[in-house]
Amino acid sequence: MSRVHSLALADTLNIRMSEPHFRQRMQERGINMRMILEVLRSGRAVGHPKQDEFGDWRIQVRRKVAGQRVDVVVAVCADHIECITTW
Repeated sequence: MSRVHSLALADTLNIRMSEPHFRQRMQERGINMRMILEVLRSGRAVGHPKQDEFGDWRIQVRRKVAGQRVDVVVAVCADHIECITTW
């Protein structure tokens, strides 16, 4: 989690949201960019990190933002965070 927090706090360029699935889920669930950033900068891990088929570590991060619980699954890559999905 410290790696997620440090990358998210250092620069928003370290956070990639390029997956169409991720953008679609944000829109469907009324989650905005500010909420995602808050989760990544101050959220807590849910469960344990798991290594994916690409060798990156995936982790679910959760935080209550604007009265709503927001979860974000991210892949922690060498130099950035890739957002996978949210709810």
